[in-house]
Amino acid sequence: MENIRGEFSFSLGKKKYQASLTLNALRLMCNAFNVKLDSLDKWLNDDPLTAVPAFAYYGVKNKAARAGKDSGLPDFEQFCAQALDDAETLQTMMQAVTAALGGDSEETGN
Repeated sequence: MENIRGEFSFSLGKKKYQASLTLNALRLMCNAFNVKLDSLDKWLNDDPLTAVPAFAYYGVKNKAARAGKDSGLPDFEQFCAQALDDAETLQTMMQAVTAALGGDSEETGN
């Protein structure tokens, strides 16, 4: 897990977000969803419609925290409602998560 790293951007509606998937983003997400590192792959495979947006959501929160700014994100349920309704955004998120976790992926972002 020490190599997790991914920078990407995506749009929800008219707003563009920047995300940074690092160990801190992973920590934030795991704490919020009570997921242990050793069960991360299982969670991602068992519930990708929650896990993939969660990676993106906490990637945005992490990027904002590193800059000392507010993320400007809606709550997680509203975020999912918007992200899961947009195939392009969901694809961007899936590619970024795959790449950050060391999977096979091409360029991420839009």
